Amino acid sequence: MKKRIIISRAIRLVWGVCLSLLFGLAPASAQPAKVFVNSAVLAIGERPVLLDLKSQRIISHGENFEPDLSPRPGAEPRKVSEFRYVLFQDLEKGRVRYEWERRLVYPFQETWAYTEIMNGLDGAILGCDGFESPCSRAMSASRIAARHKELRRSPVSILIHALSRSGSFLRLMDQTIHGRRQVVVSFNDNTQLVVLAIDAETRLLTKVVFVEDDPLYGDVQNEVFFSDWRQVGKLKLPFERIYRVDGQTIMVEHVEAIQNDVDLSPVDFTIPDEIEHPEEWDGERGEQSSHWVLRQIAQGRPVDTPASTLALRDLAPGVMHIVGGRYQSLAIEMGEYLIVVEAPQDDPHSRAVLDTLRQRFPTKPVRFVVNTHFHSEHAGGLRTYVAADTIVVTSALNVPLFQDAFRALHTQVPDSLQRRPREAVIEAVRNERKFFVDENRVVIVYPIETVHVDGMLIVYLPEERLLFVADLFTPGAVRQVVDWARDLLNAIESYDLAVESIVGSRGGVGTLDELRRVVHAHRTG
Repeated sequence: MKKRIIISRAIRLVWGVCLSLLFGLAPASAQPAKVFVNSAVLAIGERPVLLDLKSQRIISHGENFEPDLSPRPGAEPRKVSEFRYVLFQDLEKGRVRYEWERRLVYPFQETWAYTEIMNGLDGAILGCDGFESPCSRAMSASRIAARHKELRRSPVSILIHALSRSGSFLRLMDQTIHGRRQVVVSFNDNTQLVVLAIDAETRLLTKVVFVEDDPLYGDVQNEVFFSDWRQVGKLKLPFERIYRVDGQTIMVEHVEAIQNDVDLSPVDFTIPDEIEHPEEWDGERGEQSSHWVLRQIAQGRPVDTPASTLALRDLAPGVMHIVGGRYQSLAIEMGEYLIVVEAPQDDPHSRAVLDTLRQRFPTKPVRFVVNTHFHSEHAGGLRTYVAADTIVVTSALNVPLFQDAFRALHTQVPDSLQRRPREAVIEAVRNERKFFVDENRVVIVYPIETVHVDGMLIVYLPEERLLFVADLFTPGAVRQVVDWARDLLNAIESYDLAVESIVGSRGGVGTLDELRRVVHAHRTG
């Protein structure tokens, strides 16, 4: 019992820090909180009506936007896809069927039609939902957890759930949203902090916030805003939704139709027998960072395929391609230290990379980590290197962003830097080359211009005639973004680099001739 009390106090302290830092406000009187939640329930329909809701059919469409594809820090997120879905939800038995049509618009154009089926903790995807994932496969635990978590954020579900957690209610200081005063209430959903904003006049729910983890930016607000409330039978429900993460819009959704208590007998919730499901459930990523999982799905990226084992592939003496994750790195052995190019994904991945290098080079620390650009799938593991006293080399354009990221709190999922705080040392690359030189070799970091992102860096080893590049060219890939490849080729020719091998942050190892063929095929196509 004593241990539970200590844990509970620790969680309350963490939530107190989150509330004060993320929302910039202090708790007000806790007593009225339940009154406002009850009034929000009454505003959309009496509690027995909400509890008696058995099923729904929802038709919706919208657009997805991605901050991690914006051209520079602070720029507007790029639009990545459009979607339309029909959702059948069996609220009594916990069954869900989504029928999706998704059109990818950046960086490629492609359309996919697929179905997601979830029965409790089991799920399946029928049809192709991306370039790399196999069609008709089991749904990962993280994806199921993220979908269920998002479904729990509907006004009906979140308000009923909030009432069951009324013992943890806090009334926070009021906010103003679109010129209207909002009463703000928080509650604890196990380890999840949830914040509700309720219109002080209409008592309708304006916003629901999950405080979640982001590998680079730490504790972030995952927000959904509700508007355009309409009467649907005995319930009043929102037909417009805007989703934001860390203040940036990631999705805009327009509901076309809602039907309550529909007959689901003709709806097929069956998961085919031939689809094998993993025995172990590990939905932590979906629970802790549902926004991250759903953003990957919106881009057609695989979230259901487990990463392969991390490995070092020797490219030349003392030069290794670090493979095994969704994104890859380069390790370079210098006389007294190591350089790692790229710190992708997250803290667990970077810890695995450092452990692997430590086994291979027990007396040589990783002294420098070179970041090619600020997109977090390529920078999500940087904090781990800072915690290991590694100097970060990046474009000068990224320095303010990374300074903030390296000081951010990671209380939801404590990472290496949260557990071992350090002041980051950052070396900025401006318009000039940066050299690493010793008796072993020469390594040169070049800034280049590309339409993909400002502040892109590439890394060149002149003796080995080897170039490491992120995104602009993916060796071995069938699909290439020709404009990005052309920018890379122009940079190689402008700097007059003698390149024999191009090592990718994705894919394998290619050649300059392959890069030229990609660009030339477009010119002559």
